[in-house]
Amino acid sequence: FFRCCAMADVEKIKQHFNRHDTNGDGKIDRGEFNVMLKRMGVLLSATDERRLFEAMDTDRSGCIELKEFVQQYPTIVALEKRAEEKQVENLRQKTTFSTEEIQAMYHNFKSIACAEKDDGLIDRAEFRRLMVESDSSRNVVFYDALFRVFDRDRSGDIDFSEFVSALAVYHGKTGASHAPDVRAKFFFGLCDVDGDGYISKQDLTKILADGCASNGLKMSTTELANVVDLTFAKFPGGQSGKLDFASFKTKSSSFSGK
Repeated sequence: FFRCCAMADVEKIKQHFNRHDTNGDGKIDRGEFNVMLKRMGVLLSATDERRLFEAMDTDRSGCIELKEFVQQYPTIVALEKRAEEKQVENLRQKTTFSTEEIQAMYHNFKSIACAEKDDGLIDRAEFRRLMVESDSSRNVVFYDALFRVFDRDRSGDIDFSEFVSALAVYHGKTGASHAPDVRAKFFFGLCDVDGDGYISKQDLTKILADGCASNGLKMSTTELANVVDLTFAKFPGGQSGKLDFASFKTKSSSFSGK
């Protein structure tokens, strides 16, 4: 069954197979098949996924063996390519990123998503690693806050759509279809350290303290408290010690850079 393939292609296909054969038994079972599709960005209904698996499992053994994988490899590649094109087009319509920019982000996303756990998603550890490599001056508190903003569905992982959507907000490339306060919500989420829907004095104190520590600056507890009190005094309702989004939005241009 390798006759039609060049040796380099055979090795590439074997590597692809071994990547998805996570328990190393020489077969891809239904669970491994499901993970494989997720890694590829292929989203199918349970029925369509079952039909595809059964079509590839030509000997009806209940698993996809290497020979079957090789025979169906063009279908696998076509599915992955179609999934990429669909995601790129969908995000191109939702943002003002170009097709080329989104394609570049897609390939970068794929490389990041397999850094710690090869599942086609970016988890917290992979995200921190990415952030440290790109901007080591920041503190882990900032990275965790940024992760929460990216992870819109609170699943604990970032998929490609969430990845691009968050970058679009950050870079002001959300397009006309988004609400005018979407950028303010992005920065509100960064400041809401505990994710309770409010920015408290404790949240802001933590951000300031960790920011100072990351940059080698020293501020006493009293100095931090004074800065936080002065900041909250500028917002309506700030005397309560907590800011909701409506209050934050009144001064959000200071945070969004507008």
